[in-house]
Amino acid sequence: MTSADETALADSSPLEEIVSETALQSRRLGLIELLDKDLQISMLESALKRDRLAGTLLFFGPEGSGKSSLAFWLAAALNCTTNEGRTAPCFQCNSCRKIQSLNHPDVFWIFPLPGSFYKGEHLDEMRLAKIFEQKRLEPWIELQFAEKSEHHLAAVRRIRQEASRSCYEGRRKVFVVTGADRLRIEAANAFLKLLEEPRPNVTLILCSDRPASLLPTILSRCQRLQVTRPGVSTLTGLLESRFGIRAEEAGELLALADGNLAGTLRMKSEDSYQAQKEWVDNTFQAVLEPGYSGCYALVDNRKGPMYNRGDFERYLALLTQALQDSLLIRLSGPKGEDASPGSTPKKGPISKYADRVADSQTLIKLITRMVNLRDELNRNVNLRLLGWSILKDMKEVIGDGA
Repeated sequence: MTSADETALADSSPLEEIVSETALQSRRLGLIELLDKDLQISMLESALKRDRLAGTLLFFGPEGSGKSSLAFWLAAALNCTTNEGRTAPCFQCNSCRKIQSLNHPDVFWIFPLPGSFYKGEHLDEMRLAKIFEQKRLEPWIELQFAEKSEHHLAAVRRIRQEASRSCYEGRRKVFVVTGADRLRIEAANAFLKLLEEPRPNVTLILCSDRPASLLPTILSRCQRLQVTRPGVSTLTGLLESRFGIRAEEAGELLALADGNLAGTLRMKSEDSYQAQKEWVDNTFQAVLEPGYSGCYALVDNRKGPMYNRGDFERYLALLTQALQDSLLIRLSGPKGEDASPGSTPKKGPISKYADRVADSQTLIKLITRMVNLRDELNRNVNLRLLGWSILKDMKEVIGDGA
């Protein structure tokens, strides 16, 4: 088993369905896909040529901006046998090919894991090997967990152990740490000690959506590079050319996924997308009903999104979009969601909800809270309690929160 297999990081069950649904319709998206990254590549190439690259780097930017892809590009550049670590990787030499397939013994991917992946100080290697095989099939698919995922102390100890060893075949050992802001307290303190003892021929690349959540003492030791999301036109073109998605549909899915390509590919999964849309409709219907029996049933349904963190994130994105639509309906007063020329407008649950909104400002506050809920999902939050809180707030917006 390779070093990458030993330090892999994710649950296989939710990934299997997504891989099977997208692999058939897509042209392969590689581990290293640089979309609208000319500025970042130019800066990194300049640092390589001038030998000014720090031992610890922080790539920060929103989810789906391509931070890990850029990190693996740099890992390939540092170990490319053609350019000798001074320019962009060739992607043709044996070293570059191994990195692109997650098989290089000196390049490690450290990803947040649920605690159930650990047996004491040891990772479940059988599960990890299976995950890496799936990740090699579809490198751009995001790994999702039903449980909270974090960087545990055992993972940092593994980094220290590997960093203390000589390179097996490359020039530098490179550790790509994604979700770096999810270090547990004890893991963050151990990681800080690692940074305080820099080792030659070792490069640490931290990737984070929320750099402010990192310890200030860790931040101060990082050379930082901001990574921005690709433009909508770039992503729309990619979805059209590689996935055969019409431009109009691609734009809609990108809007729902907030410009996140991996999130868009999840949304494209017919079963997932349709199921979440049905759950959003059911949510509005339950909220509109008198009393709380419908809301209780939603929260307690084990087949629903409130028992799986990944499903809940997708459900939350669609529900937030629906609430934004209801606000627009409330402010503009359309005739109905399902109206057609010459027909009597038929109102769906979103329009009915908009009609009952007593105060637009209350709805705006709820939408703002929904947008900011992502941080709560990264903490050890009970999904059912969070879902119940959302349903209760939605009822209060229409004056039915007693």
